[in-house]
Amino acid sequence: MTPSRHLMFKLRDMKWFNAGPRKSRARRHYLVSTAGQPNWGDEFITRAWIRFLAKSDPDSEIWLDCPNPSHSSLLLKDEHPHLHVVNTLWQLVWNTSDLLDDSEAAAQKIRGWIRDGGTPREDFGIDLLRSMDTVHLLGGGYINQLWKANVLLLVALAQLKELNPKVLLYGTGLGLAPLKGIDLFLARTSLTAFDHMSVRDSRSADIAGTERGFDDAFLEIANTGSDWLEQNASTRAFVCLQQDVVGRNPKAVKAAVDSLLLSGVEKSEPIFLVEAIPPEDSWSLDLFKDQWPGEVWLLPFSHLWNYGFPNAADTVWISSRFHMHLLGACAGARGIAMGFGNEYYDIKHGSLMDLGTGWANLDVSVDHPAPVSATASSKFPAESLCIARKKKREANQLY
Repeated sequence: MTPSRHLMFKLRDMKWFNAGPRKSRARRHYLVSTAGQPNWGDEFITRAWIRFLAKSDPDSEIWLDCPNPSHSSLLLKDEHPHLHVVNTLWQLVWNTSDLLDDSEAAAQKIRGWIRDGGTPREDFGIDLLRSMDTVHLLGGGYINQLWKANVLLLVALAQLKELNPKVLLYGTGLGLAPLKGIDLFLARTSLTAFDHMSVRDSRSADIAGTERGFDDAFLEIANTGSDWLEQNASTRAFVCLQQDVVGRNPKAVKAAVDSLLLSGVEKSEPIFLVEAIPPEDSWSLDLFKDQWPGEVWLLPFSHLWNYGFPNAADTVWISSRFHMHLLGACAGARGIAMGFGNEYYDIKHGSLMDLGTGWANLDVSVDHPAPVSATASSKFPAESLCIARKKKREANQLY
């Protein structure tokens, strides 16, 4: 081939390649959550945002960064046509585990990785992160003193903003308390880089320097109306008793049994032990079977995920978990929030009491917990719909 013919070929090839109007690049949204364990509340919130984006921006690319991408890929596979799941930011946090007792040194390392790379396994993900239009920390209580390393998520995104001022940083429905010392300082200084920040309790509002907002679970209520509920459940009594964070507490089982009876649940009625985190939340199943006169059934996470949050006439809930309290109250159930003298959970349940759920409180941190009767506010289901509309407005403002 002569040089001239070779040149003509190249020109023809370029013409063909560049023919037609150029398509604009789809927007890229990067969501960060603790989805994938799975844990009902975290999965519920993550699905809510992905469903919202599937309706509001179906052509966009959605990149979910979570600790367990394989589980999340399966749970969320049908929620958005362009969903991709990674764990880049979480892996960077884990890569600082040797500096858990030196938060400032860990922060310096994270900043360097975001700015300069240098992590051969994560550099591809960091390059992708730099190309995003938005990066959004979804709601939940995963950035606080219990998991202080997760403050590095805020540090990483503040560094990203410095590197690329055009990227929009969002945080919604976060629970940031308790935080103290250097970790509180790192959080506050990093939060100034965010374009939008909302939190779900007054302690977190003080940390973030903003007004108290609402948990992101309310977005799914706005998305689906009442479709998040499984109506006409086969029983009306539900218990969710965790072991993570608070430990196994056999006293809590007896206190729950006595409180169910005091709340008007008949001895002959079956009760469901609800599994928000499988299989950890089934730890007390045999204890309940020994102490409850009627039948005790396990309601597995898979049933919750596939069929919705259970609801029936005159439902009674006892829960140590925050999102069972929130959603049970939204559904109009009478309930009892079980406390363990744990600051983290006291803040969480307290925020819902402040919203007006009307649920009773059962403190099982004392030597001899006294049973209480389940209560509710008749006004809260309607109020929860107002809150859901506010959460939807927040989402519309961001996207």
